[in-house]
Amino acid sequence: MEILKVIFYWVVYPLTRPFYLIFFIFNTFVLGLIVIMISPFDRNGNIVHYIGRFWSLLNIFLAGTRVKIRGMEKIDKGSNYIVMSNHQSLFDVWALIGKLPLQIRWIVKKEIRKVPVFGYALEKMGHIYINRHNRKNAYMGLEAAAQKIKKGTSIIIFPEGTRSKNGSLQRFRLGGATMAIRSGVHILPVTVNGGRFALPKGTLALMPVKMEIIVGNAIDPCAFDENNKEELTAAVKSAIEKNLDLKYGALIQTEYAARKE
Repeated sequence: MEILKVIFYWVVYPLTRPFYLIFFIFNTFVLGLIVIMISPFDRNGNIVHYIGRFWSLLNIFLAGTRVKIRGMEKIDKGSNYIVMSNHQSLFDVWALIGKLPLQIRWIVKKEIRKVPVFGYALEKMGHIYINRHNRKNAYMGLEAAAQKIKKGTSIIIFPEGTRSKNGSLQRFRLGGATMAIRSGVHILPVTVNGGRFALPKGTLALMPVKMEIIVGNAIDPCAFDENNKEELTAAVKSAIEKNLDLKYGALIQTEYAARKE
């Protein structure tokens, strides 16, 4: 049975990747056009958000990946949050948008804006572009995110700033803590496990895996001030790290290969 799984993952499944990529490009283009057409009638982006949710869940499902979420009871659906999560894979974004029961926008690096149709559609959905290498632009992006929070949406921030290759947490940036302290909006720490096996950073080695989202207890930033951004950031990092499972989602061939070494 184990050898059959190894054959499936290493021989059979890779043959499907080109077809997945073609359909991904097609559905992204079509749904992107729909978002662009609807957006003038949906200035807050609340309706087109559900198109984004459908797109996320569709591409996860077609990849053969399954996502479960734990800790849903910790989310007050009538509230908005600054969601902070670890970041291992592009699948993390899809999993969070698809599974969290919140109106979500996220902060996106400006390079994505250049992607035809998709980049413009993201802007029309209300997601926020920032230039991470330009401090003034990044600050303006955080201010724009703060304005969206005041209007009742939640913001996703990956405080590591980039994906982790091995899944371990990297240094957390302070922008999310600053936004939380200034706005008074609770931080929702979220841990995503398994993403790095679904689509490893820097590759197209898509694999069908299990992923999980674990929602932690919301953190009230009112107990901190701007002189304590590091302490708040450390508290968020600790909450995320507590539920981090670097083996979750590992495929049978990964374990098999490890035993062979």
